[in-house]
Amino acid sequence: MLGMALIAGLGGALATNAAQPVKSAKPANVWWTYSGNQTPAQLTDPSKYTFSAVDPNCGTSGARCAISAPRSTTNVNQPNLSAIAAEELHNL
Repeated sequence: MLGMALIAGLGGALATNAAQPVKSAKPANVWWTYSGNQTPAQLTDPSKYTFSAVDPNCGTSGARCAISAPRSTTNVNQPNLSAIAAEELHNL
């Protein structure tokens, strides 16, 4: 009787773990070099950003030079501007 209870309990525990949804991984942030001017219209235009394989190391003050953000889900050649994780600036 005790053996049957252990088997039933183990089976229930395995079934519970198997039924839980798997969390999808958060998209990775990559660097994007900014090529527009400092107007709000261009700062929020994803086409003004170009993928950069490395951190551009622009600096820490002034105007936007680069951002770190995941790729857009609709166009992987552009950043998801609603998920900017970091910004680099350069002096004007």
